[in-house]
Amino acid sequence: MNGRLMKRKQFLLKTCPAFVLTVLASSEFLSACKASAEEEVTPQVVTTQEEKDYLARKKTIGTKGYLQENSIVYVDLAHVNYSSLLTNGNFVNDQVNGVLLLRKDATTLLALDNCCPHVGSRDRWSYAANKFTCANHGNSYGIGTGQVANCNSNSSFGNLKAYKTSLYKDLLTITFA
Repeated sequence: MNGRLMKRKQFLLKTCPAFVLTVLASSEFLSACKASAEEEVTPQVVTTQEEKDYLARKKTIGTKGYLQENSIVYVDLAHVNYSSLLTNGNFVNDQVNGVLLLRKDATTLLALDNCCPHVGSRDRWSYAANKFTCANHGNSYGIGTGQVANCNSNSSFGNLKAYKTSLYKDLLTITFA
């Protein structure tokens, strides 16, 4: 029995250090693999410049619903004054900024001059069948391009002057240039 115990003791002394090193090495390897796998799984959040600009302007707009910077106006469509523009076919007579805002479809909003080409009346508009009608003399003006009828030009037909627009999420940008 003493011989067996001695053989077992010798066996353990010879094999245990190798076994312990193997276990330690494998646990370090496993933790390194785990860290590497976690790095791969964790998504990198990349914020575009357009998104950063959007968030900054939304924060700056405040209670009025719009922000004017030189010849550019930013309109928050989520604001109560402009929220009807979230629905296709609706328009807002934005008297402060001097434009008629019209939601054509999911991606298109128009900004048109609020000044009647006939005699310069403002703020007297209705909209139907792709035309704005001025309540002052009943003249109708289109929303297309070409044959622009300028404000107070005594014109009784043509298209209202349009301004460049772009839409990002619920922020409309109007460029008056």
